[in-house]
Amino acid sequence: MAGKLITMSKVKQILQLTDQGVSQREIAKRLKVHRKTIVHYLSIKESLGYSADTLLSISDIELSSLFTKQRSDWENNEEYSYLTSQFPYFKKELSRVGVTRYVLWDEYRRKRPGGYSYSQMCYHYQQWLKSQKASMLLSHEYGEELFIDFTGSKLSYFCLNRQITTEAEVLVVILGGSQYFYVEARESQKLEDYVCGVSNAIHYFGGVPKVLIPDNLKSGVTTASRFQAVLNDTFLSMVNHYKTTVCPTRPVTPTDKALVENIINVVYTEIFAPLRNELPEGLDALNTEVRKYLSIANSKNFQGRDYSRLNLYEEFEKKTLSPLTMGRYELTSTYRLTVNKFYHIYFKKDKHSYSVPHVYVHKKVKILATNTMLYIYYNGVQIASHKRSKEVHKYTTLSDHMPPSHRYVTEWEPKHAVEWGADIDPAVEKYMQHMMSENEYYHQARRMHEGVRDLLKRYGQERLINACQRALSYNASDYTTLKNILAKGLDLIQEHPVASLVHLPKHDNIRGSQYYQ
Repeated sequence: MAGKLITMSKVKQILQLTDQGVSQREIAKRLKVHRKTIVHYLSIKESLGYSADTLLSISDIELSSLFTKQRSDWENNEEYSYLTSQFPYFKKELSRVGVTRYVLWDEYRRKRPGGYSYSQMCYHYQQWLKSQKASMLLSHEYGEELFIDFTGSKLSYFCLNRQITTEAEVLVVILGGSQYFYVEARESQKLEDYVCGVSNAIHYFGGVPKVLIPDNLKSGVTTASRFQAVLNDTFLSMVNHYKTTVCPTRPVTPTDKALVENIINVVYTEIFAPLRNELPEGLDALNTEVRKYLSIANSKNFQGRDYSRLNLYEEFEKKTLSPLTMGRYELTSTYRLTVNKFYHIYFKKDKHSYSVPHVYVHKKVKILATNTMLYIYYNGVQIASHKRSKEVHKYTTLSDHMPPSHRYVTEWEPKHAVEWGADIDPAVEKYMQHMMSENEYYHQARRMHEGVRDLLKRYGQERLINACQRALSYNASDYTTLKNILAKGLDLIQEHPVASLVHLPKHDNIRGSQYYQ
């Protein structure tokens, strides 16, 4: 635009060419400078009262100070003051439909016919906008701030329970003073994962900072505000547990969390990049890999420095953190469920069923769920507890919760049948050994054992022993054969040994084998 600042070298060329009698139009053509810019600098030269030779003999820095001093005079100009006073109004109006800078300039010139040209107004408005974008340099004291955010990108892993490849959310937590950071892959950004991840970070750092600074994620902040945000009750409970405070960033203000945004770029380079072609089996395996590269990243020296984030943390920040005098925070949720006829409750969050004592079938129970455990209450009394499982559509069943008949089915083993037979007679033991070895299907073997026990009740011990002996002589080892022997009374029949064969004496009537040759 006309009147725009140019280098002092070009200013000197303008002065030289003017002194040589070259026209302004020709100077503009040669130097590729607007003619009005040439007029502007020549007018400054005239106002200074120095000859061209004098101005050409001084250094560029001195020349620049002379021309800048003259140029700053317009900042004290009444017209300029009026124009800049309109800029906040311009900024507001430009957000409205159909309003352009030209429309605003036209309105301005109607009020001030002798005011700035359109190009000059645009230039000064642009400079004013730049001055409004200045950012405050924030210093971060050791042990004071803990910034929390999720990365935009995700890490992949193979979910063993669902047998598919899935993506994990990545939580990044950073100490403001040393920039020492923690990274953890979580299943989601939901409240349970969010609170558990932040709690893990605090224990990873080995101490508690004075204030937590989260982003405005719904899991932590119910209602965002530039002045005082409304926090999620559970997140606030965790904050109170660690005896610290929380101050969320302002909405749509990335400068409030510039530090964590920069660290996320480091996470992409130091952790995401090495894992880009990996597919760990399970979330735990993924976090094992993440921690390996996290340790390396924290140990790397800052660019151009001889110390790392780990050095700053161990030397300065660690001792400023409040000690962890309390245990790990457990997120607690309450539910009311009904025990089904299989004496289990289905916990929807885990997609898993957990057992309760069978006497509570069809009863309504209260569930108290933490990150790792499930506590079940009936009328204020705890009746069961389980470690939470990640196996979807499966059952966790304690034998103590089962009726005796059900417990027998689950606890029975083939060796029990053999041991039972040994207590009666070696023949019964041997028969049961053959029977169990030839029936590999668990339930079939158990039923056959139960059938033999029933035969013992019906026919008595002596007849069962005899029946087993007879069945073994047949090389039989099944229930049906044993039952038929007892039902037909074959075990009661005494078997006589076969008499020795009597050999015929030799006499002349025996022709012999040669007769048939």
